[in-house]
Amino acid sequence: MDWTLKFKWQYDFAKSKLGSISDFSGDWAGIVAALQGLMGADGFDVSKADSLTALRTKMVQANGKRVSADLGILAAVKADALGVASVPDDPKMRASVLKFLAHTYLVHTSGSRTLWVHSSPKVFLHWPSIHLNSWASTTGEVKTLLKDDREHFSEEDKRNLGASAQHALAWCQKTNAVLSQARSNDATKKSVAMSFVKRWFADPGTTDEELSKYVATLSQGFKDITAMLNKGRLILTDWMPLRNATTDEEIEYLNSEAFTFANNGEGLSVVYIERSFFVNHPGNVLNGVRNWSRILVHELTHLVCGTTDVKKGAVRYAWYGIGPHAGYPGSDAIRNADNWAFFCADCAQVLTEAESVKARKIV
Repeated sequence: MDWTLKFKWQYDFAKSKLGSISDFSGDWAGIVAALQGLMGADGFDVSKADSLTALRTKMVQANGKRVSADLGILAAVKADALGVASVPDDPKMRASVLKFLAHTYLVHTSGSRTLWVHSSPKVFLHWPSIHLNSWASTTGEVKTLLKDDREHFSEEDKRNLGASAQHALAWCQKTNAVLSQARSNDATKKSVAMSFVKRWFADPGTTDEELSKYVATLSQGFKDITAMLNKGRLILTDWMPLRNATTDEEIEYLNSEAFTFANNGEGLSVVYIERSFFVNHPGNVLNGVRNWSRILVHELTHLVCGTTDVKKGAVRYAWYGIGPHAGYPGSDAIRNADNWAFFCADCAQVLTEAESVKARKIV
């Protein structure tokens, strides 16, 4: 697995192939220009989101008639009248870009906050440009891929991802309020707020000085997460190369809930949604939309704050036990993404007492 071939790689490749409007059919000039504006340096620009709808509408039209998507896309890249056994590389790669963007959606917007989902068809085993380059040598194979619309995420999945992101942001905003009170001069407010912090990050030996440092770390972290979400650049997709997973490591990632690259290591704000995301496993502490929101907060702490999945015994996920104690001290809990995520859910008051106790099991 080449882990350098991130979503941003496909994004940057697509951006480069949109560079010359003259490479596209004349009736596509306006849409291509809008798509160029859509693809900013740090993610999709919401003001140009309509260009994606225009693309999806235009690609099933050619010469004033309704056509299949493969014919519309090939017409767009000036490859519809070639009459050859294989599409030349340059127009084929431009076609891959239109295919990539055709399956990109703005699924939620509220003020400056937006959420984007990329959902290439299941038949693709890699990012569209790589798959078309590697596994579509004939014109017929190219056409088959271009017209396939059986997407990885269903319409319901997209709606659920949008709802999860909304809840995650709301949780983070409530967490910011609790952490503000943890630094308050009002003793009563401070005591209540600190009880949340202690619940998830204090072992019996944790000092007041350490707790103050934890509050500072959490405060900065959740402010940074909220700021990132407010920029409206978060992208959810799957790691498409894993669809062809063969090694144990690859299959483990494929069967995970989600993953991302710590400290914005990709250059875009991307979370990869994998097979277990929507699965209500028997051992889960949370299920449904609350669990999906918890997963997103967990991954956002990796992405923005550089948290890790601490291994003490087993990896410290809530199903195993994330209650701080001598064998899993606060100094570990403050680095662990699931402690952050459940602390966030607790601050948002969406946990039952039984769920809180289960997550804080001492192991």
